[in-house]
Order: sequence, then C-alpha cells, then structure tokens
Amino acid sequence: MKNLKLIALLISFSFMIACSSDDEVTSSIDIPAQFSVDIPQPISANAGGLSGRTSGDGDGVIEGDEIYESLRHFIKIGEGSAEIVELTLLVAVALEVQNIRTFTFESEDDNREKRIDLVEGVTRGGVAYDYEMTMIDVADNEMALQLLWNTDPVEGVAILKPYNINRDEQTDEPNAFVRIEYSEDDATYDATMTVSIAGIQPVDNGDIDNMKMFVGKKGDIVEVMGNSNHPNIEIVDPNFTGGRNYAFVGRGDESTDLGVIKLALPPSSTTTSDVLEDFSVFAVLEAEINAVANLDQSIIDAILAEALSPAYFNNDGFITSGTDNKPASFDAAFVDLSGMNPFVPNDIQNLEIDFIQ
Repeated sequence: MKNLKLIALLISFSFMIACSSDDEVTSSIDIPAQFSVDIPQPISANAGGLSGRTSGDGDGVIEGDEIYESLRHFIKIGEGSAEIVELTLLVAVALEVQNIRTFTFESEDDNREKRIDLVEGVTRGGVAYDYEMTMIDVADNEMALQLLWNTDPVEGVAILKPYNINRDEQTDEPNAFVRIEYSEDDATYDATMTVSIAGIQPVDNGDIDNMKMFVGKKGDIVEVMGNSNHPNIEIVDPNFTGGRNYAFVGRGDESTDLGVIKLALPPSSTTTSDVLEDFSVFAVLEAEINAVANLDQSIIDAILAEALSPAYFNNDGFITSGTDNKPASFDAAFVDLSGMNPFVPNDIQNLEIDFIQ
C-alpha cells in the first residue's frame, strides 16, 4: 500500500554510494557500525496490511492473525525506517573517501538538483554533535535529510522528509517526516532506538498517519513499546469516530525466535499511557460488538476467543493468546510485560516532526 513508499523510496540514497571506489575504503570519519536495532521476526514482519480490519475466513471468529498481523507490520515499518539511516552513513564514507565535503548532483529520481553537506563539530537543538550530514533540494532550498551523530558513545538522530528526497513519487505525502534516534549509552539496554513517523495522509480505513516506537536491546532480548495512530479506523461499530491507537508493548528473543505482545486499542484522544487493561483488544471489541448487536456473552466469548492478552508468536506468526494459554516454551519471566507502557495516544495523534535548528 501507499504508506510503504515512505520507506521504500528512501532507498534512492543508495545510488550515491557509487561515489566511492570499488576498492576497500578507509575513512577518517568515525562511522557507527550500527544506527538501528534489529527486531526479532516473531514481533516484526511484512505479513499483513496497513489496515486495522481484515476480512477473515468467514467462520465468525476474529482470529489472532486478523488482530495482530497488522501490528507486526506497523512494527516492521518502524524498523525498516531506521535501517535506511545505515545506508545514509555509507554516503558519509563515500564523501570522505573522495575528500568531499559538499556534493551537488541531479537526482535520478525526480531530476532535481540536490546538495549534500558534511561538516564536523556542530550544535543543534542545544546538543553538541561530532558530525552532521544534510541533503538539500537546491531549487527550493528545502531540507531533505539531517543526520547528526556522536561516536563516543555512539548516539545520534536522523530526520528525513521523503517529499524533498523524491518530489515525483511523494506528491501525495508532502508533509511526511521520519525521525530516528539511536543510542548505545543507556543504563538499561545495550542499544536503543526511537522511531517516529508523522504527517502521512491516510486514505483507506485503518491507515496510519503517525506512529512512534521505542526499541531497546539487551543481549538476545528486544523490547518494544509504541503506538500507531489510525484516524479513520472502523473495526466493528460503524458509528465510532475519532480514531484509535494501536498501543502495544512486546518482547522478542533472538535466540529462541519467540515473541509476546500486549495490544490495546484506545481512542486517539486518550490522555494516559495506562491503556493496556481498560482498552485491551478483548475489551474494545466486546464493547463494539455490544454496540451493534444483542448477543449472549457466550457467543461474544467464542468470537473473541483469540483476542486475549498477551499474544504469543514464533517466526510463523500468531500461536495463541491469553494468560491461561501460555505455551510451555514461553518462560514466565519472558512473558511478564508489567512495567512496560506505550506512549500517550493523544500525543501520538498530535505528533509533529521537524528538522533540528
């Protein structure tokens, strides 16, 4: 769907890597080996769509795959955004190898002139950084990319405006921004990243406009906490308006290929992050079913038999859900997500991103 262009078209940066020679390159610029955190496949996958609704198989049960595959896809979008930044770091290497600090070229994507600048020792937003790389759309003097980083410890921030990267492909997304914050200086985790996306124009029912996700890695364990905002979503009740968040916390294990997620569906206007119980998937779907039909609770329980919390995953996707249904392969401590909360839904509904001055 169209929102994937936000990620895929950023790969247009890769053509700039051709500036470097085919030989092994060396650079005096200290380039971080990583600028993203890999999220285990059980909780991050390309399967599913961008909408909160799926058609199901007609058996009357809202199945776990119907509920959770879109969420795994939203997480994958955030992960993919961060991975693009690692490509842009290769551009810095290419410029350094050629002893270039300013590079102007005509983009093969939109045939517009772009300029890349690489500088050392800058202060942005009151923070000192070792390096800054920017990309400008020259004709309008509009920023397309800002990448700031320090090397000891490794930490930094990248902000991208896809419209200024490729005007031809992003005509329907002129206000979209992506922001990735990365750090290897955290008391709890080996590495963290926070991915924010704002300003997407939703078209279909359930499409996202904004999202924000924190990811922390410690050893083989990766924890995620975040929200995606869906301003036009219709799940069951056609009279519901105002949008909802997919608000989630989860954990994945790279060594066992297992994952666990708690998901809530609070209204976008909710002003607390304490949403995992009151707005759990089961509670929200139960309320929406009751709003449109007069069913016995036993029938509702059967319809929502896989909408329990937490939900368990492996590399193939959803396994089962519910505290009483925990598979034996899942350790009790691993599935304990207490103390983890998503962001405040109203903050994500109103999320804005801009370049750092």
